[in-house]
Amino acid sequence: MRLSLLSLLCLVFFAGCGDDESDVPNSSLATCSFTDKCASADEACYVSQVCGPPGPGELYCQEEKGDRKCHRRCEGNEACGPGETCQEVEWVQRTDTLDRASFCFKSR
Repeated sequence: MRLSLLSLLCLVFFAGCGDDESDVPNSSLATCSFTDKCASADEACYVSQVCGPPGPGELYCQEEKGDRKCHRRCEGNEACGPGETCQEVEWVQRTDTLDRASFCFKSR
């Protein structure tokens, strides 16, 4: 009887181990741009550029920021895949309206 009880405890222990595993996929890191959007609705392109208000002459834009890759959007680490963390970044879509967004990035 003692061996059966021990076997049962081992079975319960190992069956419960997978419950903590996340089945959230990692960011695809597919190449993207302002015009080439990400294929997944759960992802957005991390490319940001501040452009000044229109005035006489040409529209002035600052240098782009970001890696031009598709990242999962998140509100916390639980929305990110294994080995990724949720980080807030500046995310401006070629306007003068400064905005922030949170994306999943590979942990360092």
